[in-house]
Amino acid sequence: MVIYFLVIFLAACPLLLLGTWGVGGLRNGDQPGDSRVSALVAAGATGGNPLIFATVRNPSGTPALTALRVSRGFVPGSLAGRFSVRVPRWTKGRRFRPDAYQTIGVVPASGATEFAVPLSRRAHRYVLTVAVGQQGGRLRLYRLRLAGTDIYLGSGEVRTPLR
Repeated sequence: MVIYFLVIFLAACPLLLLGTWGVGGLRNGDQPGDSRVSALVAAGATGGNPLIFATVRNPSGTPALTALRVSRGFVPGSLAGRFSVRVPRWTKGRRFRPDAYQTIGVVPASGATEFAVPLSRRAHRYVLTVAVGQQGGRLRLYRLRLAGTDIYLGSGEVRTPLR
């Protein structure tokens, strides 16, 4: 009798795990109105600390609230990946409050905006975190890992900065 329960339990665990991953994948999956983010590390105008120019493109029909912050990257992009997107389940907390971000702005509907994010000090690697509040109350967190030299990378595509 115990063996039957054990077999049923061991068969149900993988199914439950696969179902959880499936629901998470559907929730985190790309949708047609999702914003696209790209970034460029550039030297400052006065020759001081560099700036990160982040471009956020919003194809949806509603404006998107965008918050950006930069931190030092400790793990190389080749190990951690250069770009990640996630949809946080719990948005209450200090890390999502406006005072946790260096630059906050609005991207118009069906438009694009370029944000200049100042860097407090030079580093070999940077992690740009972009929080985008989109239509339907969705919050997406984009993380771009950038090198300290001038490089350009983003949502799997290379583009020139807006002028």
